[in-house]
This record gives sequence, C-alpha cells and structure tokens, in this order.
Amino acid sequence: MSTQIEAERKYALAPGQVLPSLATVAVPGEVSQFTMEATYYDAPDLRLLRAHEVIRRRVGGADEGWHLKLRGAGPDQRIEVHAPLASRRLPVALRERVADTLDGAPVAPVAVLRTRRTEQQLCGPDGTLLAVTCVDHVQARVGDHVEEWDEAEVELGAGGVELLERVEAVLRAAGIVRAEAASKIGRALAPVLAAAERPDPSAGGAVLAYLAEQIGVLQNREAGVRTDEPDAVHRSRVATRRLRSALRTYAGVFAPGAYRALRTELRWHAEELGAPRDAEVLRERLLAAVAELEAPGREQVADRVAASLAEAHARAHAELVETMATERYERLQIGLETLLSEPRRADAAIEPAEDVLPAMFDRAVARVRKLAAHAAARPGDLTRWHEVRKAAKAARYGAELLVPVFGDRADADRARWEAVTEAFGAVQDAVVAQQVIGDLAWHAVADGLPRLPFDDLRHAQDRLLRESLARGREELGLALAGDAQAASAPAPF
Repeated sequence: MSTQIEAERKYALAPGQVLPSLATVAVPGEVSQFTMEATYYDAPDLRLLRAHEVIRRRVGGADEGWHLKLRGAGPDQRIEVHAPLASRRLPVALRERVADTLDGAPVAPVAVLRTRRTEQQLCGPDGTLLAVTCVDHVQARVGDHVEEWDEAEVELGAGGVELLERVEAVLRAAGIVRAEAASKIGRALAPVLAAAERPDPSAGGAVLAYLAEQIGVLQNREAGVRTDEPDAVHRSRVATRRLRSALRTYAGVFAPGAYRALRTELRWHAEELGAPRDAEVLRERLLAAVAELEAPGREQVADRVAASLAEAHARAHAELVETMATERYERLQIGLETLLSEPRRADAAIEPAEDVLPAMFDRAVARVRKLAAHAAARPGDLTRWHEVRKAAKAARYGAELLVPVFGDRADADRARWEAVTEAFGAVQDAVVAQQVIGDLAWHAVADGLPRLPFDDLRHAQDRLLRESLARGREELGLALAGDAQAASAPAPF
C-alpha cells in the first residue's frame, strides 16, 4: 500500500470539445489513450461522499488498483492511498482509514464509471514532467440511470501551483471553466445524494435498512473475528442470523427465490462462527457451575473443563479463520454487497412498509404457534422445543426490523419474543452442556479423577434445563397472547 499527495483541477467540456494548445505554458510531451473502469464504494446514505472521501476500484490505466482519496492540505490537493488490485473486496487497511466516517455502516458499490481518456504530458525544457492533462469521456451508471459527459483534468507532477494558474488562464481564454463537481463521482451521485439522506418509507426501504445494519456489523467486525477480539465472533454470528431471518421473513419484498442461495451461505458462515462461540460460552457456563460445587476435587474438574474447552475454542477459531480465506467466503461477502447495491425487489417493495410488512411478520408468528402446538403434544421431546426456539428467533428479529416503522408497539413485541428465545436458549445450552460433561467425565475418570463432581454438574444442568423449559413455555404463552391482542387492536401493527 502506498500514499501520495496529488494536486489537480477539473474543467467542464462541451461534447467533443478539445483543449487548446498549452505550448506557451510548457513543452507538449507524449500523448496516450486508454480506457478505465472504476467501481465506487460508499455507505447506503453516501456518507463518504458527503465527507469528501472516495473509495474506488479501478481497472485499466497506469494506476489501476484500489484508491482511497482524502482531503489534502490545500483546495487543489488530495491524499491518495493505493492498494493492489488483487482483492475483489475492499482492503481492510483502507476501510480502517475511513472507519470514523463510516461509524459502523456497510460499504457497497454505488456507481460504475467508465472513462475513455486522452492524456498528454506537459514537460519542462529539460524533459521534467511538470503536469499531465487528461481529456475524459465519462459514462456513469448509478443503478438504472446512465449519464455521459466530457471533462478535463490538469494534474501536477513536478510543477507548482503557479503552473496550474497559467494553464487555467489559457483554458479560461478558450472558454473552458472549472467543473461544478469536484469529482466525477460527485457529479454522478449528485441526483441521488439528497434522497440518500431521507428515510425510505417503503417496505423495501425498511428491510434493506435493517439488512444494511447487519452487513455493516459483519464488515466492520471481520478483522476482529480473524484475530479473535472480544465479542467480534458473537456479534458477527448474531448479525448473520439476523440477515438469514430477515431474508426469510420478509422474502416477499424481493423477487421470488432471489436470495435463497444467499441464505444458505449465511447459514454456513453462521455455523462456522458458532463453533468457537459455543465453546467460549460453554466454558464460562461450566466453570461458573463448577465454582458452586461442594464435592472434593472441584479444582481438578475446573482445570479439566477449562483446558478442554479452551482447546476446542482454539481449534474451532482456527477452522473459522481458514474458511474466511476461501473463495466461498469471498463470494458470500460480495453477494451481501450486491444485495445492497442491486437489490432484486418485488412489486411489494415499493408499497408503504406499514401496509405490507405486518402480514409477513404475522406469518412468522403463525409458524411459532404451529410448532408450539406440535411441541406441546409431546412436551418431553426437546427437539420440538428447539424448533420452537428457532421460529421464535425469526419472530424476534422480525419484530426488531419493524421497530423503526411502528415504534413502541413493535419494540414491545420484540421484547416478548426475546424473552422466549432467551429461555429456550438456556434449554439448548443445558442440553449441550450435559453432552460435553458426559464426554469430559468419561476421559477424566479414566485418568483417575473422581466421578462425583461430574455427576453433580450433570444434575445441576438437568435442573437448569427443566427450569428453563418451564420458563420458556411460560414466556411463549405470553408472547403468543400479546401477539393475539396486538392483532385484534385497531392500530396498524
């Protein structure tokens, strides 16, 4: 990665207009022509553009690669950071340079600019490159909108600001004036800049805003996941689950089947994130349980639990990092970027969110109700209650998405479903803990450790399981009753 200071000015040109001779300013040098294609990246609300920060991936030309442009010291200066073209995704080092501006927002393609450039060198008498003039024909594509224009640039080499002034005097005499937009991307995005700042009241807008928030978590926590920073894996796992859930619950705002494959890939990544996270949580849970034991040999048991689950966590995290270096993972992340930049909307997406989304949410709740009845018919079957828990999570995240649309009522619903998922989550944790305790006990007893502490641990987890199951069923009843009351109320949600 390299950094340089560039100084340049941009000028507007009429279609087909050429620059006048600059032989009175400098010695005309070599002329070259080439085509470049640049994909520009920003947050959905274009916060980088408003901060005069630019990220692009340029193919073609002498300086192809990833470019980050930041404000310079003077009005004509910019700091430009270059990274190699190799990666199809934004390099982490460039993202970190604009982390404060992004403030957790995701980055995705917002425009593609194709430029045909004619470039001429301006040299000193000794051949020193003083500046370069560029005449560009630009084709900009923003969504379905395509715009074309001509412009010119004068970029300094070894020359100073006085050279820019002399060149500008010649251009001004030929009727060529400064461009209104300071950058190509500024001009391309000018029509959508104001709209990007306003909340989108449509169903598609509400769903995409929620998805963008979760994609932002994945992108901004990615480096932390690789290095196992505190909470990075947990938050990324939750964001992945929220993405899958929202894409399923509110699939009606997208074209039929549009993101079924993406949901599958998100499930894969969630499972990879889950292994180290589960080992971490289980270690904390069991060590806390061991600390409450009164049986002799407690310290030895704690050491065995800590060592075994620390090893499991390290192994699972190493496997997670390996998967994040694969093409499959890269395709997943690019798929999420494309979801934001080119969403495949259905007709329902343009309808008001308050008119369209409640019915989709109701279907998620109906699924919980159906699975709850199925589980209640065989209450000792924990597999059935686990299915209830997964469906309740979909309801929880579905209500969470609706909070910006419906406010307190949706938030109350979210809280009810959160209570359900937390209780049934404790059931699942106890089931897994019992399995792990059994494995640990078998090996520990073979090594000469006492069995009693492990038996006590199993009994404690069994008690927690039964208590959590009872609490989960109670919370489930409250959530379903609250949903029924909300459905019968006159308000839209």
